[in-house]
Amino acid sequence: MPSTHQINDRNRWTGALVRGTQSVRHAFALLFDFIGEQAISRFEGVSSILAIMVATFQLAIRPASWSESVRTVFSRQLLFTGADAVSVSLRIGAAVGVLIIVQAALWIDALGVTNELIEPILWRGIVRELAPLLACLVVIGRSGIAISTELATMVVSGEIEVLDSQGVDPMTYLVMPRILAFVVSVFGLAVIIATTMLVTGFMIGQIMGVIRTPWSDFLGGAIRQFSSLDLVFFVPKTTIAGAFAGVICCRDAMSVRGTMSDVPRVTARSGIRALTAVFAVSAVLSVLIYGRFLVFKVL
Repeated sequence: MPSTHQINDRNRWTGALVRGTQSVRHAFALLFDFIGEQAISRFEGVSSILAIMVATFQLAIRPASWSESVRTVFSRQLLFTGADAVSVSLRIGAAVGVLIIVQAALWIDALGVTNELIEPILWRGIVRELAPLLACLVVIGRSGIAISTELATMVVSGEIEVLDSQGVDPMTYLVMPRILAFVVSVFGLAVIIATTMLVTGFMIGQIMGVIRTPWSDFLGGAIRQFSSLDLVFFVPKTTIAGAFAGVICCRDAMSVRGTMSDVPRVTARSGIRALTAVFAVSAVLSVLIYGRFLVFKVL
């Protein structure tokens, strides 16, 4: 028979094992709770963004929503978000166009490829990926943070409640025109950036000796590279990504609670979230569109 000392040791080991098992179970429970809370929070956030996008579209197609005051807000926001950002877009497009043509020159020298192989790659990279992404970054940097600051200040100062008490719908008067101005501006600036990148790339390519064809031949080649698939990429990546960015900036600003000191924190958070959403939407759209057409090619 085991001695009393052996029985006590066995009981202590058993108790330690039970406590260790309970600690591991508790740690896993906390981990799963955290993962579940984060998943639910992300799902609620995406659902809220999609709901605001649908509500914006429904309001936009109703003629009754476009009163004179709403049209004024939309035109002013479009002027600030789109027209005032043209000069910045031209500079960014020119700079990126120079960088791209320098890289193309390196590829031609290193790989020994011809212009006919490089041109389609540059065209697709500019139209399908770079131009929509750069346009979103310009609009978020210039207008997204400003919109968040403006709306958050109105919420904290009580102006939103005053408008609501006067029978003015904040969604129709404040949110909807700003989101639409976001979408239109991203689309227009993406066209400007893509055009600037192509023109600048041609000019620098001529100077560097990478492009030896005249402008008419270069333009004709670019037009021949254009296909319906470019529209499939360009339109969703500008409109959907712009809508997500605009909704996030407005949503975070309208949900602020606290004092005026909370406005900078909300503004910075909305800018980061909008940038993250733009990259995520761009990546998801690329995977979906490329995957779908690759399936068609295989079949």
